[in-house]
Amino acid sequence: MKRYLLGAALLMLAACSTNVKKATGYSEPDLGWLFLEKGPYVLNTKVQAAPGEASFQLVTDVSLMADAPDVVLETSCEIAPDSTISVALGVLEPGFYEVRLRDSVRFNIGIRPDEVVSAPDAPEDFDAFWGSTLAQLDEIPLEPVFKEMPEYSNDVRTCYEVTYDSFGGAKAGGIISVPNASGKYPVLIQYMGYGAYPFYFDPSASPERIDFLVSVREQGIFRDPGERWIDKGLTSKEEFYYRGAFADIKRAVDFVCTLDKADVSRIAAMGESQGGAFTVIAAALDSRIKVACPAVPFLGDYPDYARIVWWPVHEVLESADAAGIPHEEIFSMLRYFDVKNFAPRVTCPVYMAFGLQDPTCPPHTNFSIYNNLGSREKHYFCVPTCGHAMWLEPAWPPVRDAFIKEKLN
Repeated sequence: MKRYLLGAALLMLAACSTNVKKATGYSEPDLGWLFLEKGPYVLNTKVQAAPGEASFQLVTDVSLMADAPDVVLETSCEIAPDSTISVALGVLEPGFYEVRLRDSVRFNIGIRPDEVVSAPDAPEDFDAFWGSTLAQLDEIPLEPVFKEMPEYSNDVRTCYEVTYDSFGGAKAGGIISVPNASGKYPVLIQYMGYGAYPFYFDPSASPERIDFLVSVREQGIFRDPGERWIDKGLTSKEEFYYRGAFADIKRAVDFVCTLDKADVSRIAAMGESQGGAFTVIAAALDSRIKVACPAVPFLGDYPDYARIVWWPVHEVLESADAAGIPHEEIFSMLRYFDVKNFAPRVTCPVYMAFGLQDPTCPPHTNFSIYNNLGSREKHYFCVPTCGHAMWLEPAWPPVRDAFIKEKLN
């Protein structure tokens, strides 16, 4: 277990530091919505609103679910004939804020995201719990079963659906595309979003690597339409769905390392949303991950998550209410699965992408993970107009792919 979590306490202390020398990311394009330097700040931007006088409010994101959101600035402004505004914001604390212009225009801005503080709150037995879980996982033989998929194979790469045994006797696996030529190849592990449908790789697209799309238990190739997982097994940390799912993430790395053609010194991980969270977990639990690229990562900072948006935390709380489980017990249990508590265990290079307008995995929760990473090298990429669908943004893949290629060469 020392291989995975040794030195976690020291990493936590370092990761929580707010002594940030300079920003580690950027916004593309720069619309003037992400402020990386010290204030005071002035918001100069174009808006989708008719010219004329307009009311203006600035609200903290961590109060959006409150009955009375925290308004840090209330004023009026003039929308120019070219639909631009210029509003003095003054000095603001690091974080994310919602602009409310008139009654119809809403958008988020960010202030020095590298300095957002959301300290880890891992329980004292966090390492022991996950050490025990992984030790039990190690006792289970993989016993992979390959099913060739001829319709997604050619003379360049062969595609398989694969299943293997994982924690608690559950089945995990996924879709893998392996080069036909002899040799050793780098591996790109892709983790899937919450309830996402699996896809098959173009066999000719990446002849120089092995691609593996992971399906954790009950999701991906095992998915039962209509099923949900976020509130499954709330009675204890031992029974919570994500205990097994996080073990499946680690098992995926174990699996690719058994492949004859895998260069186990060159393994990368990536994913969006739940897949972004899984990417961080993989890098935290297994040092064989050499580079990680999570986008809009899910499941970070449950307490603040519940203060910003309704889903998913309030769905969990409603289920807890139905089961008669007090909210404080649920939040205490979720500390074992909060991705920000795994982040200090990550030491490989990381490039994270986020959407400034994300209503599902809001930026604060992304940076509760990012700012706690134990990595010596980390970067972030912001698409200011993006909501949650970072996978649809054409600017991100070239940045991500170049970073992965650089780190695996």
